[in-house]
Amino acid sequence: MSGLLAMLQQGASSLQAHSAYSSTVAHNLSNSNTVGYSRQRAEIAAVSPADRFGSAYIGNGAVLQAVSQARDRFLEAQMPGAIGREMASGTEAQTLQSINAIDLDNSVAPSLSVFYGQLRALAQNPGSSNYREAAVGAATQLALSFNRSSQSLEGARAGIDQKLEGRLPEVNEALAQIANLNSQIRQARGTGGQPNDLLDARTRLGDRVAEWTGATPVPNADGDLNLTLSDGTSLVAAERAAVLSVLPDATNGGHLRLYIQKPDGSVSKPLSTPPGGELGGLLAARDGALKTAQTQLDQLAFELSGAINAAAVAGYGLDGGTGRPLFVTTATAAGAASSLVVNAAIAADTSLFPAGSTTAPGDPGAVQAMIDTESQNLSNGTTASGSLARITAQFGSTTARAASMNEGDKAMLGHLDGMRQAASGVSVDEELVNMQKAQRAYEAVTRVIKTADEMLNTLMSIKP
Repeated sequence: MSGLLAMLQQGASSLQAHSAYSSTVAHNLSNSNTVGYSRQRAEIAAVSPADRFGSAYIGNGAVLQAVSQARDRFLEAQMPGAIGREMASGTEAQTLQSINAIDLDNSVAPSLSVFYGQLRALAQNPGSSNYREAAVGAATQLALSFNRSSQSLEGARAGIDQKLEGRLPEVNEALAQIANLNSQIRQARGTGGQPNDLLDARTRLGDRVAEWTGATPVPNADGDLNLTLSDGTSLVAAERAAVLSVLPDATNGGHLRLYIQKPDGSVSKPLSTPPGGELGGLLAARDGALKTAQTQLDQLAFELSGAINAAAVAGYGLDGGTGRPLFVTTATAAGAASSLVVNAAIAADTSLFPAGSTTAPGDPGAVQAMIDTESQNLSNGTTASGSLARITAQFGSTTARAASMNEGDKAMLGHLDGMRQAASGVSVDEELVNMQKAQRAYEAVTRVIKTADEMLNTLMSIKP
Protein backbone atom coordinates (compact mmCIF):
# COMPACT_ATOMS: atom_id res chain seq x y z
CA MET A 1 0.00 0.00 0.00
CA SER A 2 2.86 2.37 0.72
CA GLY A 3 3.98 2.07 -2.91
CA LEU A 4 0.54 3.08 -4.17
CA LEU A 5 0.42 6.03 -1.81
CA ALA A 6 3.88 7.03 -3.04
CA MET A 7 2.55 6.95 -6.61
CA LEU A 8 -0.26 9.29 -5.63
CA GLN A 9 2.21 11.67 -3.98
CA GLN A 10 4.43 11.55 -7.06
CA GLY A 11 1.45 12.27 -9.23
CA ALA A 12 0.39 15.24 -7.14
CA SER A 13 3.90 16.70 -7.19
CA SER A 14 4.25 16.13 -10.92
CA LEU A 15 0.84 17.67 -11.63
CA GLN A 16 1.92 20.80 -9.80
CA ALA A 17 5.17 20.91 -11.79
CA HIS A 18 3.48 20.53 -15.18
CA SER A 19 0.73 22.94 -14.18
CA ALA A 20 3.42 25.52 -13.39
CA TYR A 21 5.05 24.73 -16.74
CA SER A 22 1.73 25.34 -18.50
CA SER A 23 1.21 28.59 -16.61
CA THR A 24 4.67 29.79 -17.60
CA VAL A 25 4.00 29.01 -21.25
CA ALA A 26 0.66 30.82 -21.02
CA HIS A 27 2.42 33.81 -19.43
CA ASN A 28 4.92 33.88 -22.31
CA LEU A 29 2.14 33.77 -24.90
CA SER A 30 0.23 36.53 -23.11
CA ASN A 31 3.31 38.76 -23.26
CA SER A 32 4.47 37.89 -26.76
CA ASN A 33 3.99 41.56 -27.77
CA THR A 34 5.02 43.15 -24.48
CA VAL A 35 7.99 45.48 -24.97
CA GLY A 36 10.94 44.52 -22.80
CA TYR A 37 9.51 41.14 -21.77
CA SER A 38 11.98 38.26 -21.66
CA ARG A 39 10.88 34.70 -22.23
CA GLN A 40 10.56 32.62 -19.06
CA ARG A 41 11.42 28.97 -18.71
CA ALA A 42 9.93 26.58 -16.17
CA GLU A 43 12.72 24.19 -15.22
CA ILE A 44 11.35 20.78 -14.21
CA ALA A 45 13.65 18.27 -12.54
CA ALA A 46 13.38 14.79 -11.06
CA VAL A 47 12.73 14.67 -7.32
CA SER A 48 15.88 13.77 -5.45
CA PRO A 49 16.78 11.59 -3.62
CA ALA A 50 15.08 8.51 -5.00
CA ASP A 51 13.72 5.81 -2.69
CA ARG A 52 15.70 2.60 -2.35
CA PHE A 53 13.77 -0.61 -2.95
CA GLY A 54 15.92 -3.61 -2.45
CA SER A 55 18.92 -3.17 -4.72
CA ALA A 56 17.13 -0.60 -6.90
CA TYR A 57 16.23 3.06 -6.61
CA ILE A 58 12.69 4.15 -7.36
CA GLY A 59 12.16 7.72 -8.53
CA ASN A 60 9.82 10.15 -6.78
CA GLY A 61 8.41 12.05 -9.75
CA ALA A 62 9.02 15.58 -10.97
CA VAL A 63 9.20 18.94 -9.25
CA LEU A 64 9.38 22.56 -10.41
CA GLN A 65 12.96 23.59 -9.75
CA ALA A 66 12.86 27.24 -10.91
CA VAL A 67 11.36 29.69 -13.37
CA SER A 68 14.21 31.52 -15.05
CA GLN A 69 14.60 34.27 -17.65
CA ALA A 70 16.06 33.70 -21.09
CA ARG A 71 18.60 36.54 -21.12
CA ASP A 72 22.08 36.69 -22.61
CA ARG A 73 24.29 38.53 -20.12
CA PHE A 74 26.84 39.43 -22.78
CA LEU A 75 24.18 41.09 -24.94
CA GLU A 76 22.51 42.80 -21.99
CA ALA A 77 25.83 44.33 -20.97
CA GLN A 78 26.23 45.89 -24.43
CA MET A 79 22.68 47.18 -24.88
CA PRO A 80 22.70 50.28 -22.61
CA GLY A 81 25.83 51.71 -24.24
CA ALA A 82 24.44 51.13 -27.74
CA ILE A 83 21.10 52.66 -26.76
CA GLY A 84 22.79 55.75 -25.30
CA ARG A 85 25.04 56.29 -28.33
CA GLU A 86 22.20 55.94 -30.84
CA MET A 87 19.99 58.32 -28.86
CA ALA A 88 22.77 60.91 -28.46
CA SER A 89 23.74 61.07 -32.13
CA GLY A 90 20.11 60.83 -33.25
CA THR A 91 18.96 63.64 -30.97
CA GLU A 92 21.82 65.91 -32.05
CA ALA A 93 21.17 65.23 -35.74
CA GLN A 94 17.40 65.68 -35.48
CA THR A 95 17.76 68.87 -33.44
CA LEU A 96 20.17 70.46 -35.89
CA GLN A 97 18.19 69.33 -38.93
CA SER A 98 15.02 70.92 -37.55
CA ILE A 99 16.60 74.35 -37.07
CA ASN A 100 16.28 77.02 -39.76
CA ALA A 101 18.30 79.62 -37.85
CA ILE A 102 21.39 79.17 -40.04
CA ASP A 103 19.69 80.40 -43.20
CA LEU A 104 22.29 83.15 -43.57
CA ASP A 105 22.31 82.83 -47.35
CA ASN A 106 18.74 84.14 -47.41
CA SER A 107 19.05 86.72 -44.65
CA VAL A 108 22.40 88.36 -43.89
CA ALA A 109 24.06 87.59 -47.25
CA PRO A 110 21.45 89.40 -49.42
CA SER A 111 21.38 92.34 -47.01
CA LEU A 112 25.17 92.57 -47.15
CA SER A 113 25.10 92.55 -50.95
CA VAL A 114 22.41 95.27 -51.08
CA PHE A 115 24.35 97.36 -48.55
CA TYR A 116 27.52 97.41 -50.63
CA GLY A 117 25.46 98.00 -53.76
CA GLN A 118 23.93 101.11 -52.22
CA LEU A 119 27.36 102.32 -51.11
CA ARG A 120 28.60 102.04 -54.68
CA ALA A 121 25.57 103.99 -55.90
CA LEU A 122 26.21 106.65 -53.27
CA ALA A 123 29.87 106.90 -54.31
CA GLN A 124 28.65 108.03 -57.77
CA ASN A 125 26.69 110.92 -56.25
CA PRO A 126 27.72 111.49 -52.61
CA GLY A 127 25.70 114.66 -52.29
CA SER A 128 22.36 113.08 -53.24
CA SER A 129 19.87 112.88 -50.37
CA ASN A 130 18.06 109.98 -52.08
CA TYR A 131 21.20 107.88 -52.34
CA ARG A 132 22.08 108.73 -48.74
CA GLU A 133 18.66 107.57 -47.55
CA ALA A 134 19.01 104.39 -49.59
CA ALA A 135 22.47 103.71 -48.10
CA VAL A 136 21.21 104.32 -44.55
CA GLY A 137 18.19 102.09 -45.24
CA ALA A 138 20.46 99.32 -46.51
CA ALA A 139 22.66 99.66 -43.42
CA THR A 140 19.58 99.44 -41.22
CA GLN A 141 18.40 96.30 -43.06
CA LEU A 142 21.85 94.74 -42.68
CA ALA A 143 21.81 95.40 -38.93
CA LEU A 144 18.29 93.91 -38.67
CA SER A 145 19.41 90.81 -40.56
CA PHE A 146 22.23 90.27 -38.09
CA ASN A 147 19.78 90.88 -35.22
CA ARG A 148 17.23 88.39 -36.49
CA SER A 149 19.76 85.67 -37.29
CA SER A 150 21.30 86.04 -33.84
CA GLN A 151 17.89 85.98 -32.19
CA SER A 152 16.95 82.85 -34.17
CA LEU A 153 20.09 81.10 -32.97
CA GLU A 154 19.48 82.19 -29.40
CA GLY A 155 15.84 81.10 -29.65
CA ALA A 156 16.91 77.67 -30.87
CA ARG A 157 19.28 77.30 -27.94
CA ALA A 158 16.58 78.47 -25.51
CA GLY A 159 14.19 75.90 -26.98
CA ILE A 160 16.72 73.18 -26.25
CA ASP A 161 16.87 74.43 -22.65
CA GLN A 162 13.13 73.88 -22.38
CA LYS A 163 13.43 70.33 -23.72
CA LEU A 164 16.28 69.64 -21.32
CA GLU A 165 14.38 70.89 -18.29
CA GLY A 166 11.18 69.16 -19.36
CA ARG A 167 12.86 65.74 -19.55
CA LEU A 168 14.33 65.76 -16.04
CA PRO A 169 11.14 64.85 -14.09
CA GLU A 170 10.85 61.63 -16.13
CA VAL A 171 14.53 60.83 -15.62
CA ASN A 172 14.37 61.39 -11.87
CA GLU A 173 11.18 59.33 -11.57
CA ALA A 174 12.78 56.44 -13.48
CA LEU A 175 15.89 56.54 -11.28
CA ALA A 176 13.73 56.45 -8.14
CA GLN A 177 11.72 53.52 -9.51
CA ILE A 178 14.88 51.55 -10.30
CA ALA A 179 16.13 52.10 -6.74
CA ASN A 180 12.75 50.95 -5.41
CA LEU A 181 12.80 47.87 -7.66
CA ASN A 182 16.28 47.02 -6.39
CA SER A 183 14.75 46.89 -2.92
CA GLN A 184 11.75 44.80 -4.00
CA ILE A 185 13.92 42.35 -5.93
CA ARG A 186 16.22 41.89 -2.94
CA GLN A 187 13.25 41.07 -0.73
CA ALA A 188 11.77 38.66 -3.28
CA ARG A 189 15.07 36.85 -3.73
CA GLY A 190 15.29 36.47 0.02
CA THR A 191 12.42 33.99 -0.22
CA GLY A 192 14.45 31.86 -2.65
CA GLY A 193 12.83 32.74 -5.97
CA GLN A 194 13.54 34.89 -8.99
CA PRO A 195 11.01 37.76 -9.46
CA ASN A 196 11.25 37.68 -13.25
CA ASP A 197 8.56 40.26 -13.97
CA LEU A 198 10.19 42.71 -11.57
CA LEU A 199 13.53 42.07 -13.28
CA ASP A 200 11.93 42.84 -16.65
CA ALA A 201 10.41 46.05 -15.30
CA ARG A 202 13.81 47.11 -13.96
CA THR A 203 15.54 46.31 -17.25
CA ARG A 204 12.99 48.36 -19.18
CA LEU A 205 13.58 51.33 -16.90
CA GLY A 206 17.33 50.87 -17.24
CA ASP A 207 16.98 51.01 -21.01
CA ARG A 208 14.93 54.21 -20.74
CA VAL A 209 17.53 55.85 -18.51
CA ALA A 210 20.20 54.79 -21.01
CA GLU A 211 18.17 56.51 -23.75
CA TRP A 212 18.00 59.71 -21.73
CA THR A 213 21.45 59.82 -20.13
CA GLY A 214 23.65 57.12 -21.68
CA ALA A 215 24.01 55.51 -18.23
CA THR A 216 25.47 52.01 -18.09
CA PRO A 217 24.88 49.28 -15.48
CA VAL A 218 27.47 48.31 -12.89
CA PRO A 219 26.46 44.95 -11.37
CA ASN A 220 27.22 44.03 -7.79
CA ALA A 221 27.13 40.87 -5.73
CA ASP A 222 23.58 41.61 -4.51
CA GLY A 223 22.18 41.69 -8.05
CA ASP A 224 21.24 45.37 -7.93
CA LEU A 225 21.00 47.45 -11.10
CA ASN A 226 23.43 50.26 -10.29
CA LEU A 227 23.78 52.94 -12.97
CA THR A 228 26.65 55.32 -13.67
CA LEU A 229 27.44 57.96 -16.28
CA SER A 230 30.48 57.69 -18.54
CA ASP A 231 32.70 59.55 -16.04
CA GLY A 232 31.70 57.24 -13.19
CA THR A 233 29.12 59.56 -11.63
CA SER A 234 26.56 57.39 -9.86
CA LEU A 235 22.87 57.68 -10.75
CA VAL A 236 21.57 54.65 -8.84
CA ALA A 237 23.35 52.94 -5.97
CA ALA A 238 21.41 49.99 -4.57
CA GLU A 239 18.24 51.45 -2.99
CA ARG A 240 19.18 55.13 -3.46
CA ALA A 241 18.88 57.32 -6.54
CA ALA A 242 20.42 60.58 -7.69
CA VAL A 243 18.38 63.68 -8.55
CA LEU A 244 19.15 65.76 -11.64
CA SER A 245 18.31 69.46 -11.87
CA VAL A 246 19.25 72.53 -13.93
CA LEU A 247 20.37 76.07 -13.13
CA PRO A 248 21.32 79.00 -15.39
CA ASP A 249 25.00 79.16 -16.27
CA ALA A 250 26.31 82.72 -16.42
CA THR A 251 29.39 81.57 -18.32
CA ASN A 252 27.19 80.19 -21.12
CA GLY A 253 24.83 83.09 -21.73
CA GLY A 254 22.45 82.03 -18.96
CA HIS A 255 21.68 78.70 -20.61
CA LEU A 256 20.87 75.80 -18.33
CA ARG A 257 23.55 73.60 -16.82
CA LEU A 258 22.93 70.12 -15.43
CA TYR A 259 23.39 69.57 -11.70
CA ILE A 260 23.29 66.32 -9.77
CA GLN A 261 22.58 65.37 -6.20
CA LYS A 262 24.29 62.01 -5.90
CA PRO A 263 22.63 58.96 -4.30
CA ASP A 264 24.51 59.63 -1.06
CA GLY A 265 22.41 62.79 -0.59
CA SER A 266 25.34 65.19 -0.90
CA VAL A 267 24.93 68.80 -2.02
CA SER A 268 23.88 69.22 -5.64
CA LYS A 269 26.85 70.02 -7.91
CA PRO A 270 27.33 70.65 -11.65
CA LEU A 271 28.00 67.59 -13.77
CA SER A 272 31.67 67.61 -14.63
CA THR A 273 31.11 65.75 -17.92
CA PRO A 274 28.06 66.00 -20.19
CA PRO A 275 25.85 62.90 -20.10
CA GLY A 276 25.11 60.73 -23.11
CA GLY A 277 21.76 59.78 -24.55
CA GLU A 278 19.09 62.33 -25.38
CA LEU A 279 20.32 64.86 -22.82
CA GLY A 280 23.84 64.62 -24.23
CA GLY A 281 22.54 65.03 -27.78
CA LEU A 282 20.61 68.16 -26.81
CA LEU A 283 23.64 69.66 -25.09
CA ALA A 284 25.88 68.77 -28.04
CA ALA A 285 23.54 70.60 -30.43
CA ARG A 286 23.10 73.60 -28.14
CA ASP A 287 26.71 74.07 -27.08
CA GLY A 288 28.27 72.70 -30.24
CA ALA A 289 27.07 73.72 -33.70
CA LEU A 290 24.56 76.34 -32.54
CA LYS A 291 26.89 78.05 -30.11
CA THR A 292 29.72 78.00 -32.64
CA ALA A 293 27.50 79.59 -35.29
CA GLN A 294 26.32 82.22 -32.83
CA THR A 295 29.88 83.04 -31.78
CA GLN A 296 31.05 83.25 -35.39
CA LEU A 297 28.12 85.50 -36.33
CA ASP A 298 28.93 87.81 -33.41
CA GLN A 299 32.57 87.92 -34.48
CA LEU A 300 31.58 88.74 -38.05
CA ALA A 301 29.21 91.51 -36.98
CA PHE A 302 31.83 92.94 -34.64
CA GLU A 303 34.69 92.94 -37.16
CA LEU A 304 32.59 94.07 -40.14
CA SER A 305 31.02 96.97 -38.25
CA GLY A 306 34.44 97.87 -36.87
CA ALA A 307 36.00 97.99 -40.35
CA ILE A 308 33.15 100.10 -41.72
CA ASN A 309 33.18 102.38 -38.70
CA ALA A 310 36.93 102.96 -39.11
CA ALA A 311 36.20 104.46 -42.52
CA ALA A 312 33.08 106.28 -41.32
CA VAL A 313 34.75 107.93 -38.33
CA ALA A 314 37.36 109.42 -40.64
CA GLY A 315 34.68 110.72 -43.01
CA TYR A 316 32.60 113.90 -43.06
CA GLY A 317 28.89 114.57 -43.31
CA LEU A 318 27.28 117.38 -45.27
CA ASP A 319 27.30 119.45 -42.08
CA GLY A 320 31.11 119.24 -42.01
CA GLY A 321 31.05 117.06 -38.90
CA THR A 322 33.29 114.02 -38.48
CA GLY A 323 34.03 111.21 -36.01
CA ARG A 324 30.61 109.55 -36.41
CA PRO A 325 30.49 105.73 -36.64
CA LEU A 326 27.88 104.28 -38.98
CA PHE A 327 27.09 101.30 -36.71
CA VAL A 328 26.81 100.98 -32.95
CA THR A 329 27.28 97.63 -31.21
CA THR A 330 28.92 96.04 -28.17
CA ALA A 331 32.45 96.79 -27.01
CA THR A 332 33.44 93.15 -27.54
CA ALA A 333 32.40 90.47 -30.01
CA ALA A 334 30.05 88.77 -27.54
CA GLY A 335 26.48 89.75 -28.43
CA ALA A 336 27.57 92.00 -31.30
CA ALA A 337 25.15 90.54 -33.87
CA SER A 338 22.07 90.94 -31.69
CA SER A 339 23.06 94.48 -30.61
CA LEU A 340 24.07 95.88 -34.01
CA VAL A 341 22.17 99.08 -34.95
CA VAL A 342 22.73 102.09 -37.17
CA ASN A 343 23.90 105.27 -35.43
CA ALA A 344 20.68 106.93 -34.27
CA ALA A 345 21.87 110.40 -35.34
CA ILE A 346 22.62 109.25 -38.90
CA ALA A 347 19.35 107.29 -39.09
CA ALA A 348 17.44 110.44 -38.09
CA ASP A 349 19.35 112.78 -40.45
CA THR A 350 20.93 111.12 -43.49
CA SER A 351 22.88 114.31 -44.30
CA LEU A 352 25.15 113.29 -41.45
CA PHE A 353 26.19 110.13 -43.30
CA PRO A 354 30.03 110.36 -43.46
CA ALA A 355 30.45 109.99 -47.22
CA GLY A 356 33.48 112.17 -47.93
CA SER A 357 37.07 112.16 -46.80
CA THR A 358 36.90 115.95 -46.88
CA THR A 359 34.17 118.51 -46.39
CA ALA A 360 33.74 118.89 -50.14
CA PRO A 361 30.11 117.92 -51.05
CA GLY A 362 31.14 115.73 -53.99
CA ASP A 363 33.94 113.88 -52.22
CA PRO A 364 33.21 110.06 -52.02
CA GLY A 365 36.45 109.15 -50.22
CA ALA A 366 34.89 107.76 -47.04
CA VAL A 367 32.24 105.83 -48.96
CA GLN A 368 34.92 104.30 -51.13
CA ALA A 369 36.84 103.27 -48.04
CA MET A 370 33.68 101.53 -46.78
CA ILE A 371 33.28 99.80 -50.15
CA ASP A 372 36.86 98.56 -49.90
CA THR A 373 35.94 96.58 -46.76
CA GLU A 374 33.91 94.21 -48.95
CA SER A 375 37.11 92.64 -50.27
CA GLN A 376 39.14 92.90 -47.06
CA ASN A 377 39.91 89.73 -45.13
CA LEU A 378 38.78 89.53 -41.53
CA SER A 379 40.64 87.81 -38.70
CA ASN A 380 39.53 84.39 -39.97
CA GLY A 381 41.38 84.96 -43.25
CA THR A 382 38.34 85.50 -45.47
CA THR A 383 35.94 88.30 -46.42
CA ALA A 384 32.58 89.03 -44.83
CA SER A 385 30.76 87.13 -47.60
CA GLY A 386 33.24 84.26 -47.27
CA SER A 387 32.68 84.24 -43.51
CA LEU A 388 28.92 83.87 -43.97
CA ALA A 389 29.44 80.97 -46.36
CA ARG A 390 31.88 79.35 -43.94
CA ILE A 391 29.42 79.60 -41.03
CA THR A 392 26.69 77.96 -43.09
CA ALA A 393 29.02 75.26 -44.44
CA GLN A 394 30.41 74.41 -41.01
CA PHE A 395 26.93 74.11 -39.53
CA GLY A 396 25.85 71.87 -42.38
CA SER A 397 28.98 69.75 -42.01
CA THR A 398 28.35 69.24 -38.29
CA THR A 399 24.74 68.29 -38.98
CA ALA A 400 25.79 65.81 -41.67
CA ARG A 401 28.44 64.30 -39.38
CA ALA A 402 25.88 63.77 -36.60
CA ALA A 403 23.44 62.18 -39.06
CA SER A 404 26.17 59.90 -40.41
CA MET A 405 27.18 58.82 -36.92
CA ASN A 406 23.56 58.12 -36.10
CA GLU A 407 23.25 55.82 -39.09
CA GLY A 408 26.12 53.73 -37.79
CA ASP A 409 24.84 53.81 -34.20
CA LYS A 410 21.35 52.87 -35.36
CA ALA A 411 22.69 49.90 -37.34
CA MET A 412 24.67 48.64 -34.33
CA LEU A 413 21.70 49.02 -31.99
CA GLY A 414 19.42 47.26 -34.47
CA HIS A 415 21.88 44.36 -34.70
CA LEU A 416 22.11 44.02 -30.92
CA ASP A 417 18.36 44.37 -30.49
CA GLY A 418 17.78 41.64 -33.06
CA MET A 419 20.14 39.35 -31.17
CA ARG A 420 18.40 40.23 -27.91
CA GLN A 421 15.01 39.37 -29.41
CA ALA A 422 16.38 36.08 -30.68
CA ALA A 423 17.73 35.22 -27.24
CA SER A 424 14.94 36.62 -25.04
CA GLY A 425 11.90 37.20 -27.24
CA VAL A 426 8.82 34.98 -27.30
CA SER A 427 8.28 32.70 -30.31
CA VAL A 428 4.55 32.03 -30.50
CA ASP A 429 5.07 28.86 -32.55
CA GLU A 430 7.60 27.50 -30.09
CA GLU A 431 5.40 28.28 -27.10
CA LEU A 432 2.38 26.59 -28.70
CA VAL A 433 4.48 23.45 -29.09
CA ASN A 434 5.51 23.75 -25.44
CA MET A 435 1.87 24.13 -24.45
CA GLN A 436 1.00 20.89 -26.24
CA LYS A 437 3.89 19.13 -24.54
CA ALA A 438 2.71 20.39 -21.16
CA GLN A 439 -0.83 19.27 -21.93
CA ARG A 440 0.28 15.77 -22.88
CA ALA A 441 2.46 15.50 -19.78
CA TYR A 442 -0.39 16.69 -17.59
CA GLU A 443 -2.75 14.15 -19.13
CA ALA A 444 -0.19 11.38 -18.63
CA VAL A 445 0.35 12.23 -14.96
CA THR A 446 -3.41 12.40 -14.48
CA ARG A 447 -3.63 8.88 -15.89
CA VAL A 448 -0.97 7.72 -13.43
CA ILE A 449 -2.98 9.13 -10.53
CA LYS A 450 -6.15 7.53 -11.82
CA THR A 451 -4.41 4.18 -12.22
CA ALA A 452 -2.92 4.36 -8.73
CA ASP A 453 -6.34 5.23 -7.33
CA GLU A 454 -7.93 2.24 -9.08
CA MET A 455 -5.19 -0.05 -7.82
CA LEU A 456 -5.67 1.27 -4.31
CA ASN A 457 -9.44 0.75 -4.48
CA THR A 458 -8.89 -2.81 -5.73
CA LEU A 459 -6.55 -3.49 -2.87
CA MET A 460 -8.94 -2.05 -0.31
CA SER A 461 -11.81 -4.14 -1.69
CA ILE A 462 -10.04 -7.42 -1.01
CA LYS A 463 -11.65 -9.12 1.98
CA PRO A 464 -9.41 -10.67 4.56
